[in-house]
Amino acid sequence: VQVLEEPLFCQLRTHEGFGYEVSCSARWTYGIIGMSFKVVTASKSANEVSTRIDDFLRSFRSEIDSMDKDTYTEHLVGLAKNKLEMYDSLDEECSSHWSEIIEGRYDFDACRKEAHCLKSITKGKLIKAYDEWLNPECPKGNPKKRRRMVFQVIGSGDGPVSTGRPVVENWKAVGDEIDDLIKKFHQSVKNETWGRVTFDSR
Repeated sequence: VQVLEEPLFCQLRTHEGFGYEVSCSARWTYGIIGMSFKVVTASKSANEVSTRIDDFLRSFRSEIDSMDKDTYTEHLVGLAKNKLEMYDSLDEECSSHWSEIIEGRYDFDACRKEAHCLKSITKGKLIKAYDEWLNPECPKGNPKKRRRMVFQVIGSGDGPVSTGRPVVENWKAVGDEIDDLIKKFHQSVKNETWGRVTFDSR
């Protein structure tokens, strides 16, 4: 996120005007680490947005590869500083600790440990992680299978921007349809569960 956030906004929002809200962020959901990309637009369809994000991720691979050592170090230092910042309020500190309790991790010093781990993250490791989790294609140019979830919220207006909006004839069946999709997802991952992610501070 530290490396992607500004270039993503600069390219899609500033240069292309692709959407009026463009962002990416890191997620931690019950022990599962992920990234989310968000584009809000009134001029492009949901499928065009998904395709454009993949195109950006594909082209940005070369930017990481050509990044010099000083620039990469600046990103690491900036991220470490963000993680080591003091809480702005008691409410913010309470929310941070409470999330650890809810998720059952109980690691109240996680940010400091994460900052310590950054010292071992080389550019090579970053590229390897990028290729494994974010890059839409393999080194040979073939499409790659990734675990991702795409949410498309489509407005009720008419025109090309509403392309892809499903036609719902029976709203009562929507809940059953969602339950069925969730069951299929669990079957596809063989009801796998994910354990806690811990950080080795050695």
